[in-house]
Amino acid sequence: MTSRLFGSFNQARKDTTASIQRRTSSSAATSKQNPVARIRDWLDACNGDHNHHCSAGSETSDLQMWRPVWLIDSVERNLVRSKPTDRYLALSYVWGTGQARNAPDAPAQLLRNNLDAFQDRLPEDDLPQTILDAMWLAKKLGLRHLWVDRLCIVQDDNEEMDNHIRNMPYVFSNAYLTIISAYGDVHTGLLPLNPRRSVRGVRQGSRDHNDLLLESKWNTRAWTQQELLYSRRAVFFFEDVMTWECHCELWQGSPTGILKSIRGNRQVCTNRITSSAFGFQHMPWPDMDEYARIAADYSSRRLSMVDDTLRAFSGITSVLSRVFPGGFIYGMPLMFLDIALMWRPSASLRRRAVARPPFLPSWSWMGWWFDGIPVDLTLWKAAADYVEDTKATKRGQASKRFQHPHPFKIRPTVAWHLTDRAATVPVPNTGLQFRDLRSKRASSAALPPGWSKAGSHFKHDSDDLTIFKYPVPVEDPPEADEYAPPAGELAYPGPFLSFKTTVGFFEVEYALTLSPRDKMNPPIAVGNVLTRGGKWCGEFRSHDGWLGIQTNNYEGEEKLEFIAISTATERRGSHVFDMVRFEESMDEDGMVDIVNVLWVERIGGVAYRRGLGHILQGAWDAQAKDEFDVLLG
Repeated sequence: MTSRLFGSFNQARKDTTASIQRRTSSSAATSKQNPVARIRDWLDACNGDHNHHCSAGSETSDLQMWRPVWLIDSVERNLVRSKPTDRYLALSYVWGTGQARNAPDAPAQLLRNNLDAFQDRLPEDDLPQTILDAMWLAKKLGLRHLWVDRLCIVQDDNEEMDNHIRNMPYVFSNAYLTIISAYGDVHTGLLPLNPRRSVRGVRQGSRDHNDLLLESKWNTRAWTQQELLYSRRAVFFFEDVMTWECHCELWQGSPTGILKSIRGNRQVCTNRITSSAFGFQHMPWPDMDEYARIAADYSSRRLSMVDDTLRAFSGITSVLSRVFPGGFIYGMPLMFLDIALMWRPSASLRRRAVARPPFLPSWSWMGWWFDGIPVDLTLWKAAADYVEDTKATKRGQASKRFQHPHPFKIRPTVAWHLTDRAATVPVPNTGLQFRDLRSKRASSAALPPGWSKAGSHFKHDSDDLTIFKYPVPVEDPPEADEYAPPAGELAYPGPFLSFKTTVGFFEVEYALTLSPRDKMNPPIAVGNVLTRGGKWCGEFRSHDGWLGIQTNNYEGEEKLEFIAISTATERRGSHVFDMVRFEESMDEDGMVDIVNVLWVERIGGVAYRRGLGHILQGAWDAQAKDEFDVLLG
């Protein structure tokens, strides 16, 4: 009896498997021949399996979010005013280098003098192929509406342009699907949609999605970073391959599999869904680990116009200002300014010389070209050690968090002020103000609002899934029935930092050259810092291959000016010295106290950053005893 039952079950299973195989093969064949069918498969699977994780407009929060003003009606081929209920696709693309966007003979763009005409009908012959292909795809998918920056933002209306740039994350996060033209430029078109390329057009391909992305010019551009970062889901068009990425999955072929169909189980996405009030994937508290990844990525990207450096990043800092009390200036989170100043180059840098205000200061990582090599933000992650454990907000993020092999406990020593020489305001450098609550001696101290203690760790009301080592300031969420953009970069005077600190002049010597692997970028010089007696007492990393001032560096030895920006203690290992130097310098408890310093060069009474270093506390105290007023430009 048992044998007959098993036999019947196995036969039924074979029949079911064969049926599924036929359906899967049929579906796969259709998708291979028809790229639109493949995209529909992905959309259906994402909507069915991922539910509210990936589709816009389904957050738990009722916050009224910013939405674009204009959309393209791909059926009527005209411009229409956006309504809150409109589902739309958003196009992300690269303009290209052959023609300026605003040249007299450039393709059509929305201007104040053609706004009425575009609402009647878009130009027939003056639209680039990539935009035409995106309009065709929107119509075929039955979504009708499409957002394209060039045709949906009035290009000669500065107020509307600035408003869209500051709120660009909302444009892409509210899109039903983002179309990413990851190959070619705006004139290339979405090649896998071309029926003449159908044999090769939508093959799964042997190359991995991430490899294709790394090879893509689209992925090197500064403006496209936020477009991918905030898209809930996106379909990528490479030269001959289409891929899909959403909050929960990455697909290069069919989204369904036989075993999955047999089991009848939907794939469950375990990543958290954050409130739309907090930027769609960001934590509801200031996460320096995540921000370090974002800033490092942006630093290596390219811009056609240096004056766009702040603008192309302002959408990200605008969103993150909701959870970083005090906001940002020049890409530096003010609540963690002591930490933020400890960025390091990995290859030779060049200054970003913008033509008009706001000028970019030497003390910010945004004031420099990194030429394809990301800024080294290891010390940001090591110093911002307040998270014990947390859960990822998006596919693949969990493994990216920095693991602290040994402590780098930074101590603020400077009261910072921002100034433009006419107005001066104090910097709200409050990120580490509650760290002492981790001490057993502070166990009875009152906790900040929203915080509670669980054993030896802490939790915040906004996040049940994260365990903290100590509290950090957390902004109250905005009211659910209102949208108020946070203060932007220009809310503070700048570009100078004004402060009082100790200043020291030390002899230095060349130690080694640091250069990135497999890159042609010029290397940087690393120097040893010496006491008056010629004994090693620290190390610093230059911004280029030079350790001297102008031409006065004939023998490679120089007395350079360093200014203290903070102190730190390391234990059982070092993020700034090699182990031989560390072990020679540590005390009986295995600890080393250091002073974090900037190598500066003064021009006209203003100090400019030229490198970052670390000097043993004892040596610093012996040679840098006096405080001076510093204006850091």
